[in-house]
Amino acid sequence: MKGYILLFGVSMLAACTSVTAVNSRQDGHLTVTSRARWDLVSWNHVRAAGLSEAEDYCEKQKKQLHTVEIHSEGLRGVTSQTVEVIFDCI
Repeated sequence: MKGYILLFGVSMLAACTSVTAVNSRQDGHLTVTSRARWDLVSWNHVRAAGLSEAEDYCEKQKKQLHTVEIHSEGLRGVTSQTVEVIFDCI
């Protein structure tokens, strides 16, 4: 029973964020943006979703993630939160 509750909780958190596809920038770095769908989602969860997408992208290329910068906007409970992860796969 605890396993089902945990799975449900993780599923709900995953539904709380959206993540864009990985895009390349003019400076040669890659970028991905994650957004909270609800105002009550924590900044850490939004950041983790973006980093996870970046890490998955690099792993598919058999490379490692190197984070260049992380930018955030928004305030929990007031405005929607957005996190942009700028990274390289090396």
